[in-house]
Amino acid sequence: MIVLALIAAAFMNGNWLAVVAHTQKYHHDGALSRPACRSFFDEFKSQCIWAMAVGYGVYFGFCGYLEWKYYVRGRGKELEWKCQPRRYLPGHLVWDQIKWGCTGLMVTNVVSAVVATHVVCGGYSRVYMSVCQYPFWWWILQWPVIFVQQDYATYWIHRTFHTKFLFKHFHSLHHRYFQPTPWSVTAIHPFEITLVQLSMVVPIFIYPVHWVPFYGLALYTYYHGIIQHSGINFKARRWQPWQPDSMFHDNHHQYCHVNFGFNCYMWDQIHGSARKPDCCYNERTDGWGSGRPLASLSENDLRLEIRERAAENPKAYRDNMNPYSLLDEFSTTVKTKTVE
Repeated sequence: MIVLALIAAAFMNGNWLAVVAHTQKYHHDGALSRPACRSFFDEFKSQCIWAMAVGYGVYFGFCGYLEWKYYVRGRGKELEWKCQPRRYLPGHLVWDQIKWGCTGLMVTNVVSAVVATHVVCGGYSRVYMSVCQYPFWWWILQWPVIFVQQDYATYWIHRTFHTKFLFKHFHSLHHRYFQPTPWSVTAIHPFEITLVQLSMVVPIFIYPVHWVPFYGLALYTYYHGIIQHSGINFKARRWQPWQPDSMFHDNHHQYCHVNFGFNCYMWDQIHGSARKPDCCYNERTDGWGSGRPLASLSENDLRLEIRERAAENPKAYRDNMNPYSLLDEFSTTVKTKTVE
């Protein structure tokens, strides 16, 4: 399962093209004669064809596999694997996310094809292939440097798209899917997904990066992008203390304006946008992630919030316990009203 997800992460978004391009450039630079580059447009067409063929094959192959294994064969066993076990995305939205997922995938592959073409045609980048080209300490240090830079930038891009104007006109498309599935990983507005993709590419133009850390981290990021949008109870490994479980991002889709981080939950903790047990979050609350205190809710709104939290799968949380359960509050409310 993990191997399949890693393969999907490696080939779905077209980043493998840039790895091949940099490898070709490295070997050609050391050769006595370097083959002439075709026109930028001809090279771009070739890169796009390869990117689309591989990307869509992996998208339908891997997402289809998860659909079959869990959403088809797992029917009736949702408490064992599903983040929201009593809820399924309506059929029309399943097809909608596949449509937009294919669109988003096309955009990411076009961006990757442009980068690969730029490299093949001798364009500027600071990716290097030989470990000995820079001090080994920098090879080690760039892993956390690239990871933190990319993830922190993605956090702020995502959070900014939850402001009123950007959410209404762009990001709300991705939030049609209150119960995310693997198909929704690239079901994002073209403008937004282009911005995110470009932010991931930025390091290769700013400082020297070895291809292994850079593309290894891209693999890690896309792998978790698939896992976090799966709607399936996947938990972070022990060696990933920074990484939230898939339930973290599932909460984001269920409640909307909260939990904006992807591969580091600490950004939300630092900036006050992490989900709090005593607050309510939905599309009507503040898009900046502050939520509404439960104490300010009417009795009816509190009942709705309790019902919403009851839809979460306790097994998707650590220790198989839902830290946001409000069943005690519900009992207290009912008893109070009975006495009155």
